[in-house]
Order: sequence, then structure tokens, then C-alpha cells
Amino acid sequence: VSLDGGGEWSQVHAGIPDVAVRDLAIQPREGDLLVATHGRGLYVFDDLTPLRALTEQTLESDAAFLPSRPSILAIPGSAQRFDGDTDWQADNVPESAVITYYLKKRHLIGDFRVEVYDSSGKFLAKLDGSRRRGLNRVEWPMRLKGPKIPPAANLVPNFYAFVGPRAPAGEYKVKLVKNKETYESTFALVPDPRSTHTPADRAAQVKLVNRLYGMLGDLSYLAETATSLRDSARARVEGRRRGDGTAAKLNAFADRLEAYRGSIVAAKEGGRLTGEVKLREELGDLYGKVNGYDGRPSESQQAATERMTSELAKAQAALRQLLAKDLPAANAALRSAKLAEIHAQTREEWDQAQRKD
Repeated sequence: VSLDGGGEWSQVHAGIPDVAVRDLAIQPREGDLLVATHGRGLYVFDDLTPLRALTEQTLESDAAFLPSRPSILAIPGSAQRFDGDTDWQADNVPESAVITYYLKKRHLIGDFRVEVYDSSGKFLAKLDGSRRRGLNRVEWPMRLKGPKIPPAANLVPNFYAFVGPRAPAGEYKVKLVKNKETYESTFALVPDPRSTHTPADRAAQVKLVNRLYGMLGDLSYLAETATSLRDSARARVEGRRRGDGTAAKLNAFADRLEAYRGSIVAAKEGGRLTGEVKLREELGDLYGKVNGYDGRPSESQQAATERMTSELAKAQAALRQLLAKDLPAANAALRSAKLAEIHAQTREEWDQAQRKD
């Protein structure tokens, strides 16, 4: 690589072994460097934008961000292929935003992290970037972490039910924190150029998918609260003799909690063969369908969301009523038996635990 028109050169390895290179080409639209070697295959150096922006002034800096091409929110897609072993294959460009930065020296001691924020300054992610000297790339997946879906007797048969909502198109802020120094830059996410969806279509999808994402969290809190209390009640009475009054009360309480859980998630043994569909299965499937399509959600999907919002509110009210009626009596029985009481985790405590995960 030369920064002065060929006067001086520096070697860039980029994972290419020491092997004879027979040809070089730059893909004009993407700005990728294609490297054809003798007997070792073909290499692609993604995005020459950072190298083209590299200057002597940047090289003298302790640290600096370098520009990258806008990251494309690619249309989701997949294919099943059975290629022969003579075909050349390579990974697709990852579904992530690539952030490039330069370090004059390897960072050995102290704080070092890359942080991503939206245009309003809301924190989105912390990334563990490389600390090595020279040019470094770190990738942000452009998605929230996968939604919290309550455990059940079967799986939601939709891949996109298990990945987080994708970030919308727009400009984002990025910070490199290096001990007491902070370096800032921006990067852009842009729609797939093949997409025919309008900005209004994409905004409607982002709004609904994030609403459904939050509803899955609400449902998970309900299911996990019921499960935790059920297990705690049964654990308190393990080993007690048959006919024990405390055991009978707590087992009855645990049975009511299990019946409640079975009203919101598929609980019958046999997995998908049972055909059991509860709020969890409906909500997870709807979320996956909206999450896997960047266009405007259909009217039926909007209507289904409103119906499930009502069902979720009823489930929340049912758990509150069950706990208000039965939990004090269960704890009274525990106190009389000189056993530890059980308590429901608050939503704030549950949310904090999810952030740690």
C-alpha cells in the first residue's frame, strides 16, 4: 500500500499468506480488492475506503477512526444449495456494520472499548475491539440481542423469532474509549439498494417489530415468575410426610401456578406434535414474521398484534390476582412451619438480570 503515489510502500497482510500474487482488481461499485494468488485461491479485501482515507497525519495520531462505506441493511434471504467441490465459495458480507479505527501502538493497560449510540445519543452496544497496533475492524451486528421467549414444550418454527430487531437506517455515533481519551465518529446504515420499500414502510416495520419484541419480554416475565414461584413452593415441602397440611397448601399453590403457566405457553409433552398453540406460540410466530420482512406489516398482522396485546393484559391481570389471593396464604403456611417465605421477583429486578445476561 502506498500513500504517496508509489514513492514508498507498506505491506498489508490482511490474512493473506506469503504466496505469489498473479493479479489484482478493484470491484468498482463496492471498492473491494480482489487478489488472485498462484495455487492458493482468491482473496477479497472488503472495502478499501479506510485505506483510501489513510494519511500521514492519521498515522502520527495515537488513535483515530477511519471512514467505511455505508453498511447495507441487506434483504433477508437464504438458499439451500448442493454445489460441487470445484466451485469457488466464500462467505457473504456479514450482516453487520463495520467500524474501522487506527492505533499507533498496541493498547496494553487500562480501559479500552468501542461504544455505539443512535443519532439521539442513546447507548446501544459495547464492542470488544482489537487492541493491536495498526488498522483494526470491529463489527456491530445491527440488531438487538435475541428476544426473551418463555421456555415451553415446543419451539416457535420461525428463525427470525430468535434474533433481535434490526436497527433502522440512519446515522449512528461511535466512540472509542482509550483510558481517559475518547475519540468519536459516525457511520451510516442504508437500505438495500434492491429494496422497493418506502421510508414510511420501513418505519412502520421498525415500530411494530419493537413493540412485539417488548411484548415477548412482558410474557417471559410472567412465565418465569410463575415458574420460579412454583419451583420454590415445591422445594419448600420436599421430604415432608404425606398428609402434611403445609405441604398440601403449597402443592396446591404450585399446581395453580402451573395451570396459569399452561394458559400462556404450550405445556403438553410431545413438542410440536401436540399442535398446542398458546399466546407464546402465537406471539413468537408473529414477531418472527414481522422481524424477517423489512416492509410494511400487513393489516392482519396489525390486527393480530392488537388482539395479543389484549390477551397479554388479561394474562398480567390473572397473575396479579393469583398472587394477591394465594401468595399471602402460602407464606403464612410457611411461617407456621418455620420455613422461608417465597417472593415474586419484581419487573425491575427481572429486567436488571436480563441486562446482565
